[in-house]
Amino acid sequence: MIARFASRSCRLRWIPCILGALALLSIGACGSITTASLNCELTTTAISLPEELEETSGVVVSLGQPDVFWTHNDDGSVLTAIDSDGEIVSRIRIRPALRDWEDIATASCAGGKYCLYLADTGDNLERRSGGDISIRRLEEPDLASSDFRATPNQQIPELDADIFPVRLPDGPRDIEALLVLPGEDIYVTTKGRNGPVAVYRYPPPLRPDTVNLELVQELSPGARVIPRQVTGGSVSPGGDVLALRTYESLQFFEFIANKLVPITEGHIDLRPLLEAQGEGIAIGPDGLLVLTSEAVGETPPQMNIMQCNLGTS
Repeated sequence: MIARFASRSCRLRWIPCILGALALLSIGACGSITTASLNCELTTTAISLPEELEETSGVVVSLGQPDVFWTHNDDGSVLTAIDSDGEIVSRIRIRPALRDWEDIATASCAGGKYCLYLADTGDNLERRSGGDISIRRLEEPDLASSDFRATPNQQIPELDADIFPVRLPDGPRDIEALLVLPGEDIYVTTKGRNGPVAVYRYPPPLRPDTVNLELVQELSPGARVIPRQVTGGSVSPGGDVLALRTYESLQFFEFIANKLVPITEGHIDLRPLLEAQGEGIAIGPDGLLVLTSEAVGETPPQMNIMQCNLGTS
């Protein structure tokens, strides 16, 4: 998140507020907003999310439960399942509590199960000491169980997550993007707030002691202006395509020799969506793309669903 700052009003959201409106007039409610090679198209108009998700910061598409998306606020420790209409299906409290939950990922894990991975890595002031940030892991809850169904006045069920504390080799950084490849190969990407956008790898296997992350690469020569700071990441189910998003755009990557390599014509300008504060991104099966945006002023939290020609498995 951006500590609830400039994008709370169109006055502070730069010229794209105007340009985006003009762009929407040209593409209509649904249409292509990217290059011909990717052919990403909106499949619906923006979906308003419930007020409970006003700070929706990350999103993933369930690998085992059709039409289920998992999302969360950065403040608090409640994992929320929503459907493709944005309606809440379930809410689950994660223990121990997370301090600044900035992203979520999913991948296959031991025993043929699917796991969710949570990034408690947000650090707006870049002061969180080593071991104070962590990756969490829990088996994806089965919403067919009555224990997790959302009902009126239901007490929120609780689940324990494994904790894997980490530290960065070059001091605290704000991290808002989590990438988990098949085989539990885990990467995080810094926001680019006060230094380059940097990619770090967790040297496997996951373990409970504090682990030093390894710097893999830098994606920018220095700090980025706010609209171009990284707010979320995702990996396709087969691990063949990755994506990082900012407040105003997203870039698709391939993973080659342990590094992110930009896909040719794999850049998408998200300003036509008029997101109030774009945060989350998820790549699902068959080129499904889900984007979430926090609430700003009178604009509610929103979700956009797209279909892309990613050639993913």
